[in-house]
Amino acid sequence: MNEMLTPQPTLQRITPDTLDAILAEVAQQKITSLALIGPDVDVDIRGQYRAVKRLNFYPRVYQLSVPVSNLGEKLKRLSYLSSLLLWGISLEVTGVKHLANLVNLTTLDLMESRIGDEGAKHFANLVNLTELNLYGNEIGDEGAKHLANLVNLTTLDLGWNRIGAEGVKHLANLVNLTTLDLGMSKIGDEGAKYLTNLVNLTTLDLAWNQIGAEGAKQLANLVNLTTLGLELNGIGAEGAKHLTNLINLTTLDLRWNQIGDEGAKHLANLVNLTELSLYGNQIADAGVKHWVDLKKLEILNLSENNIQWLDPLSELLSLRRLNLGHTLVTDLSPLRNLLESGVAAQWDDLCYGDGIYVENCPLIHPPPEIVYQGHEAVLNYFREIDAQGVASLHEAKVLIVGEGRAGKTSLLCRLYQPDRRLPTEDETTRGIAIQRYDFATPAGKTFRLNVWDFGGQQIYHTTHQFFLTKNSLYILVDDTAKDYRSVTDEGFRYWFEVIDLLSQHSPVLIFQNEKGGRTKSIDIAGIKGRFDNVKEVFQGDLAHPRSVDKLAQAIAYYVQQLPHVGEQVPAKWVDIRQALEQKAQHTPYITLQQYFDLYKEYLPFDRAKALRLSQYLHDLGVFLHFQDEDVLGKTVILQNRWATEAVFRMIDDEAVKARLGRFTIADCERIWADSEYRDMHAELRALMEKFELCYALPDLPKNAKTWLMPQLLSPSMPSTLAGWELPGDLVLTYRYQFLPKGLVNRLMVRKHLYVERPDLAWVNGVLFEAAGDRVLVQATARGNEIVLRARGAEAKTLLGIIAADLDALHGSFSGLESKLEKLIPCICKQCAATAIPEMYNYQRLLKRKQDGKLSIECPASYEDVSIWELLDGFTPASRATEMPNRLSTEAIPIPQPEPRTIKIFLASSEELRKDRDDFDLYFRQRNDALRKEGVYLEINRWENFLDAMSETRLQEEYNQQVRACDLFVCLFMTKVGSYTEEEFDVAYQTFKQNGKPHIYTYFKDAPTSMARIDKAAMQSLWQFQNKLEVMGHYWTEYDHIEHLKRHFADQLEKLLMDSKL
Repeated sequence: MNEMLTPQPTLQRITPDTLDAILAEVAQQKITSLALIGPDVDVDIRGQYRAVKRLNFYPRVYQLSVPVSNLGEKLKRLSYLSSLLLWGISLEVTGVKHLANLVNLTTLDLMESRIGDEGAKHFANLVNLTELNLYGNEIGDEGAKHLANLVNLTTLDLGWNRIGAEGVKHLANLVNLTTLDLGMSKIGDEGAKYLTNLVNLTTLDLAWNQIGAEGAKQLANLVNLTTLGLELNGIGAEGAKHLTNLINLTTLDLRWNQIGDEGAKHLANLVNLTELSLYGNQIADAGVKHWVDLKKLEILNLSENNIQWLDPLSELLSLRRLNLGHTLVTDLSPLRNLLESGVAAQWDDLCYGDGIYVENCPLIHPPPEIVYQGHEAVLNYFREIDAQGVASLHEAKVLIVGEGRAGKTSLLCRLYQPDRRLPTEDETTRGIAIQRYDFATPAGKTFRLNVWDFGGQQIYHTTHQFFLTKNSLYILVDDTAKDYRSVTDEGFRYWFEVIDLLSQHSPVLIFQNEKGGRTKSIDIAGIKGRFDNVKEVFQGDLAHPRSVDKLAQAIAYYVQQLPHVGEQVPAKWVDIRQALEQKAQHTPYITLQQYFDLYKEYLPFDRAKALRLSQYLHDLGVFLHFQDEDVLGKTVILQNRWATEAVFRMIDDEAVKARLGRFTIADCERIWADSEYRDMHAELRALMEKFELCYALPDLPKNAKTWLMPQLLSPSMPSTLAGWELPGDLVLTYRYQFLPKGLVNRLMVRKHLYVERPDLAWVNGVLFEAAGDRVLVQATARGNEIVLRARGAEAKTLLGIIAADLDALHGSFSGLESKLEKLIPCICKQCAATAIPEMYNYQRLLKRKQDGKLSIECPASYEDVSIWELLDGFTPASRATEMPNRLSTEAIPIPQPEPRTIKIFLASSEELRKDRDDFDLYFRQRNDALRKEGVYLEINRWENFLDAMSETRLQEEYNQQVRACDLFVCLFMTKVGSYTEEEFDVAYQTFKQNGKPHIYTYFKDAPTSMARIDKAAMQSLWQFQNKLEVMGHYWTEYDHIEHLKRHFADQLEKLLMDSKL
């Protein structure tokens, strides 16, 4: 396939010694453009959207390694300059004064140089300027007065300054302006009045300027405007009415302006609009219905409004990007024409590309779980409804949680098993018990409850997280014999936090079990103040049969309010689901082929459609079917109880506990000897591995194969690790408001290939090792910290790999990332000499870096510490590269590559996970060398986007990452999974459209046991290879990991040398 080149400016870092030579050569050669940026500027210039736009006009951009004094005086000799960019360079007033000599300048860019009013004064003589960018320069009204002399200006950017109405009055003299940015100033309605003199304006940005309806009325006179930004003002409906005079507008940004339905109605007259942003404007259906004539709209942002009815938008056939996130939309069927044309529904609020964005909408038609699966699943859903008709789901999950012996099972009995005797104190629930209960709604529909009773013992807490789901109702049982009263008490706080993190804010009811008639008051106001999903509190002594009557009524009410209730699905899907549930009454699992056979009884067989339905029912929790797993993919587990009971039997086994979580095939045969488990040991072990509860210890003969469950390890740190901390270690600390149980155990399972010595692990920590590098991960005794401590020649690389997976685990808990703080240690001389250095907040360091602050003071030593070195060990002085003393037009030196991140998406099936890990580690280790060439490799794997046990695989999120990557690498051996093939197809289509990503496909040629070969899997491999041949895409075979690494490294080097990245 043909590769396309992407033109981009080149960035060359220079030392002060070479600056004079460059400037002399610019003067001698009468070069007319020059771009210099300061050392504090982030070299990843793509992160600065304003900078990118400006830098694209300069073929060469020079970055100073350190600040240079008297720069203004050095520049005053460059009289031929017509374009000058000085970004992030503090010139001071004297330096700006010298720039006044450059009278031939037509373009001047001093973004964020803080020149102030006094500096602006010296530009009054640069009368040839047509473009001036002074964004972020602390300029007020006095400075604006001096700029008013530049009457030839056509483009002026004064965003993020301190200009008020008086300053605008002066700028109104610049009648040739066509583009003006005064965003984030304070011009108000009075300032807007003065702008009416600028009748040639076509682009105007007045975001965040305290402009109301009166100001909008004044702006309505600027009839030549095609682009207008009024974000975060307060123009209201009256202001929107005035804007209808601007009939030439094609782009209008009115985010957060409170225009309401009345204002939306007025906007219907702006029929030339192609882009309209109305985020957060209190617009409902009454406003949207007037927009049928906005036929030219291509981009429409309606997020954070009260819209539900989409029929008027069905006529806007030019739409290619529609943001409906955080609205009341339940039905996407009015947008069928857009969906059929290729505009995909996406569960994402970051609208970077074309699509219909519906994150956090209460979707019913189609359900969110269908949107998660991607565009084809949504189209299939509607087509199936066309063919089958529609049915609604009225079903919910109720989870009874709380501490051991609180009375959870007794509550279940009183609610839904009235004929069952109450259990005694010694009859505790082991793991999870599940009860089904049906009741009639007021509308006469049958509503089904699936009630889960959770064991409260500590040993089960780490496994509960796999079953606490969203769109569920939770009942927290409080034993009044325990003295838990406030939100800070452990018995309450743990459950409130874990429900909030795992269930996406599902509602909670509290039931106080008044054993023996003992009552207790709790701080319900404080609890609701911290967790507003707590709805009501009920009390009762479960010894009395009628003690739960009010609670039962509340349960019936709240389950009917859950957002998924009433979801519409194709009618035959409900029939198939009911048939599966009937089968589940007497069969714990079926084979994939048996599922296909059942599907055929209701619908014409189509494998892809049957698997989409399976994925939907899996996402809903109807059954478990992990389609992409080699072992589990062939089995549909119909009974969650069957699976959970098997897992808990292993966790509860005394012999396994005595061996600190180690179990063998013989243990499996003993523990799972019952007939219902007898032939399913491999599947049950695979399920435990999928749940990240255990992993197989490597390098053991088959007859001695052993698995390890980290949650059963010793509670004590191994003695050999005591005092392991040393000065100079690389340390990364995560501090949590709430630390979910078992996080370190899951990390150990996830990265077990780096656990060379399992004896150096315990229930709260583990030592990871690779080629002499080591990372000790430990949940500290404080109970709210995990500390990663690394050492070795490539310690930073291994630390990055482990931290990336810990970050990915955080992502599996909704909202956890906002409840933790990442801390990194100070590296000043004093702190480097101690094992307990000062710590900095990682996010604050990133913010300082983005704001151009290159250092921070250590609170202990008062020494200034480099932000670059703190964040990634990068020494700014080493970034400078020497240039020849001569610069000529005939032999311009080859510039250093522009610092940039190259995104690599790495895809493969589970069978090549070891190769993925080795590939990942090798190229992370190469990053330090590549940084010298201005390159950083960011390797993305699907495991790092979402937790392995997420309720849905969210394939569309992976596909978005594929579309955004620079290089797509896929590895295959004996099979091609449907998702991996889909990712390849997305990459290939994106390449055809955009010329990237570059695609590299590898097939591993390795010995495989004939007994392990799956014919269907091999067939998928051969079909995929035939498909590649038809496409003209050539793949590469490799027989071992070193071959793979070497080949890809050669390809990467070639792409870099040819400037194709």
